[in-house]
Amino acid sequence: MGDMIGSSVVRWFPRLAACALALAAACARYSGPADPNFAKARDLYQQLYSSELDEAYGDPQMDQVVSLLENVNKRSVDSPSAQALLHAIEHGTVELAKVHVEREKLRKAAAEVVARPSNIDPTRVLEQPDAGPPQDPFGPAASVAQINKDSGGCLVAGEPFHEGGTNRSGTLYRLAPNPVCKDKLPGFVGQAVMVSDGKIYRRIPESQVPHPPPVATGAPDGGPSSRAGTTSRAGAAGADAGVQEYLAVPGGPLPPG
Repeated sequence: MGDMIGSSVVRWFPRLAACALALAAACARYSGPADPNFAKARDLYQQLYSSELDEAYGDPQMDQVVSLLENVNKRSVDSPSAQALLHAIEHGTVELAKVHVEREKLRKAAAEVVARPSNIDPTRVLEQPDAGPPQDPFGPAASVAQINKDSGGCLVAGEPFHEGGTNRSGTLYRLAPNPVCKDKLPGFVGQAVMVSDGKIYRRIPESQVPHPPPVATGAPDGGPSSRAGTTSRAGAAGADAGVQEYLAVPGGPLPPG
């Protein structure tokens, strides 16, 4: 056992000695005092970079930093740090030059685009009529056929109407009473749609749809002739009750012309 331990010590001793010699050589190589040139260079570098970032590598004062670092004594303890900072400045200068080249390419490309003649004639653009705001697909002038095409026929035609004052005639449409149509067109629930010439004229609440007055009952018997006249007038009134009469609503749309 003693021989094995002794053999191990003998094998490791040369390696330990080599490490010690290398450490001693390194210490001897950079055993000189701190160099004031490095302190000045470091302070100036930090000042430039903190204010200009990467653009500091293109600042003329960076040449002064390089000069101070190159004058650092090779045996000074600051020599390794000075060499590392020199390498960083060299790398930063190269990268900044690449950035400037790319920036110049972009500037020239932008200048070419600006200088290129335009094919757009502003006078022709200004002559085009204004299309105005986009049309409400469910508002006045909207096509009922298109709404029914998109919704699967959810608007159902009902009785005709005639609006007094505007002399506008058409048909009343209502939403089909099923959950599918109510989900597709919720805005039409509880409304009557006044449609003229296939387009929406106006939408009104169902409660505003006028109904013909009921026929009076309990009148005194006026005899056969009176009853016949009454029957004739009632029949005529009933025949005319097929078209609903509407009063023009203040603020409502009026027919063109």
